[in-house]
Amino acid sequence: MKIAYLIHWNEGPESGVFKKIISQALSWQALGHEAALFLFSRGTAAAWTEAETGGLPVFREEYRGWLGRSPRFKALTAQVRAWNPDVIYHRFDLFYPSLPRLLRDYPSVLEINTNDVAELALEGGVLRLRRFYHLLTRRLVLAAAGGFVFVSGELAEADGFRRYAKSYAVIGNGIPLDQFAEVTASKDADTSASEEPVRFVFISSPGQAWQGLDEIARLAAAKPDWWFDIIGPERTELETAKLQAPANMVFHGQLTRDRYQTLLDRADLAIGTLALYRKGMEEASPLKVREYLANGLPVIAAYRETDFPEPVPFFLQLPGEPENGIRHLSAIERFAREWRGRRVSREHVRHLDITVKEAARVAYMRRIAGERERGNGS
Repeated sequence: MKIAYLIHWNEGPESGVFKKIISQALSWQALGHEAALFLFSRGTAAAWTEAETGGLPVFREEYRGWLGRSPRFKALTAQVRAWNPDVIYHRFDLFYPSLPRLLRDYPSVLEINTNDVAELALEGGVLRLRRFYHLLTRRLVLAAAGGFVFVSGELAEADGFRRYAKSYAVIGNGIPLDQFAEVTASKDADTSASEEPVRFVFISSPGQAWQGLDEIARLAAAKPDWWFDIIGPERTELETAKLQAPANMVFHGQLTRDRYQTLLDRADLAIGTLALYRKGMEEASPLKVREYLANGLPVIAAYRETDFPEPVPFFLQLPGEPENGIRHLSAIERFAREWRGRRVSREHVRHLDITVKEAARVAYMRRIAGERERGNGS
């Protein structure tokens, strides 16, 4: 098949989402399909190099300001049509007048990564206008799609999507495990190691309240003998929430993987999403947690994991509630004692590999394309 990957994305090549997009498309190529990226981004966004896109064909349209978006997106849809794909795979985003017809004219699949309505409700200021626009128009995009891929079962059951889903598949996020060295232990569990502070690592994009940076700050304040390396968010986010960052909470800012890998190597445990309840959600399959597990790190988080429907010893699931870290401190302390100096076996996470995920995704896209052909009488 010829698969057109249509996305609106402004973050750089080191963002987890961009890495996921490239890995997906390259996996489709490895499975014998032809893939191309159709990128819609701000004119101020950095251009991606051929190395960063894995050599994939890239068609890009840039916009500046709201007024210029619709004509530039229409130009991008024209490039999709000229490429004449067998199926369009689109990461669900905002409505543009030229989008619904494009999704109806070709076999199309929407990827649903979040409860978009609940997430936008957390935004304030000028972004409220975007929320109003999205609430008025989202149905036009959802109703036009031929199929849906949800990253969690919870999203597949959400009323805001279910009424539009003629067909769907649930495929949690994956990660290219072959890009990560398998580690059997973090450090020797001897006396000298036990005298060092327990080290936690947390990776997130800035400004995402549902990640729970404030919950980590409360946990760090309660355990001053532990160490917390924070990658991505800045200290000012806590100041906005009127919280002080404890001295054992170190902010490294946004780093490329080659710079933060040493922090992962030194860590004993990793922290996943702690405040998903702020989006009214209970289940997820975050990319950062897959990166933690690919590095063998046991994880503390506060949501149900799509790819681990049954409890596993290396994933401590806290309740999705405010102050979950300090309310369940004894469970975290016990988990830290059990897992310090250990790593998660690769055998337990092989089903997270992107080759497994993308084989399922391509099979679903082939099904949608086949149904379209049969519906047309081919």
